[in-house]
Amino acid sequence: MSDVWEEITADASAFEGLTKEAGTELSGLIRRATEINKEISSLEGKLSDKKKTRDKYLFDLIPNQMREIGLDKVEVDGNTVSLSTFVSGTMPKDPLQKEIALQHLTDIGCSDFIKNDVVIRFGVTQHNEAKSLQSELDDKGLNTTSKTWVEPMTLKKLIRERVENSQEIDLEMFNANLGTIAKIKKGS
Repeated sequence: MSDVWEEITADASAFEGLTKEAGTELSGLIRRATEINKEISSLEGKLSDKKKTRDKYLFDLIPNQMREIGLDKVEVDGNTVSLSTFVSGTMPKDPLQKEIALQHLTDIGCSDFIKNDVVIRFGVTQHNEAKSLQSELDDKGLNTTSKTWVEPMTLKKLIRERVENSQEIDLEMFNANLGTIAKIKKGS
């Protein structure tokens, strides 16, 4: 973040009615806002670190210990702790890789999970052509917006089901992670 004191540029006439007290007060407010931003950044960093520590317990330490002992569910201090499978995966961001991933889903018989929108853009001089095409498509019951994607939750479900059923899916392509998580439910 840049320091506000290094970026001061102003029109001298803007300060005609400025008193020393008002200037001091304004400077104090700006300094305090800058300090608050620094505090927020620090707290966000600490929160991120805490989440990483929590995840190490939930995704690694607790599941490993429970498996070592031979448990898949236990109660501790009124909390029920159970192990379950988790799946994560994302569509590639790179357009070429995304197309390859969509083709992979089609190749393995999962094209029903792919959503599509089609958008047609017309220049300012093509208003009549746009209205005519829109009317023609509307008459056919079509909607003219284009986008192709797979919903994140749908992708996770698809990955989970295909892995559980020993069916083909390219886990690396979808940056997929599978594992066990300890879910802790607080008792009443």
